[in-house]
Amino acid sequence: MTSSSRMTSLRARLITEIGELEALSEPWRALAHTCSCPAALPGWQLAWWRHLAPEGAALRAVAVFEDDDRLVGLAPFFVNPGRRVDYRLLGAGITHRLSPLALPGREREIASLVARTLASSSPAPDLVAFEGIDAGSPWPQIFVESWPGWFRPWRYVSSIHPGPAVDTTGEDFETWLASRSRSFRKQLRVAQRRADEIGAQVAPVASKEACEEALLDHRRLHLARWERRGGSSLDERAFAMIAEAVRALVPTDEMRVFALRIGQTTIAVQLALAAGGEVLLLSSGFDDAYARLSPAHRTVLAFVESAFARGERRIDLGGGREEYKFYFANAAAPLNWVGLVPRSRRYLLTRVRLAPEQAKWCGQRLARRYLSPAQRSRIKRLLSKTRS
Repeated sequence: MTSSSRMTSLRARLITEIGELEALSEPWRALAHTCSCPAALPGWQLAWWRHLAPEGAALRAVAVFEDDDRLVGLAPFFVNPGRRVDYRLLGAGITHRLSPLALPGREREIASLVARTLASSSPAPDLVAFEGIDAGSPWPQIFVESWPGWFRPWRYVSSIHPGPAVDTTGEDFETWLASRSRSFRKQLRVAQRRADEIGAQVAPVASKEACEEALLDHRRLHLARWERRGGSSLDERAFAMIAEAVRALVPTDEMRVFALRIGQTTIAVQLALAAGGEVLLLSSGFDDAYARLSPAHRTVLAFVESAFARGERRIDLGGGREEYKFYFANAAAPLNWVGLVPRSRRYLLTRVRLAPEQAKWCGQRLARRYLSPAQRSRIKRLLSKTRS
């Protein structure tokens, strides 16, 4: 079957009501697994909508079906309220590796149909944002090429993160571990010996009661640690969203929780999403008082070992630049923050309104290049005090 004949078999539906999107949860979930995209799981993105969607946000999701009503593509966008009409993906602002979904091998025709559908939706987008998308994703460029009109949208990249990852294909856990640096392996051995001396153990959390306890521990540890670093980006709404997702996704093994405990005392908690052989590390929290036990290393190591045992293909360590992530990584999966500005009547106005944000992005890139993490943390604390 040719690409052109396949195109005629597709139809797009613009979804503006959350109930209609929820009704697609099962095929949506299957598509997220087929695309190996944990960030796009409905249990995660719908929880985000209920707790973190901006006030006044309007759903503009595009579902693409075959003639037999099989869901083959889904782009769950929403309109971000404000003077500028921004189209963003559900989960924006809290999740890396966000992406629309398309049946593998049919990304171009599905993405083209999604782009044309969004271009004709109301309100017309001033900006279409792909935040934390895989740097190799074809979606932004297909949108540029498929957007209707005489001129293509202006495309820009506001931020690039390195995206350290552990590729598990072609080796086992012991082989991977032996490939890490000698100093890192020594640090792990020392931490393990110290943990054994005081009875500290890492274990998965699965039962309902244990999950509820782990959620409280995660919130406590995360906030305490980030308080000394200028404050966490997670607020009470974010913790409520995470709690809903944990309750929905842990029973299906699409969300996993590991905790490091000494007796009844929890000193570290790490959360992750999983779909289609991909594990995406999310938020963590640990007690700096137990730094000699390397709690962050121990919980991440538990996820890596578990992924090898399950035969999963990759552990995405997230888009952060924390140094410890690169001790684990044997692969790079960079993340891009991409914006597309259609050349509509509001194009010039949108460019003007983007100017302050672009200046901020430029400042952040310069800070990362020329300032140490400690210096950036001090500046963040000072700015936080100034705003309060």
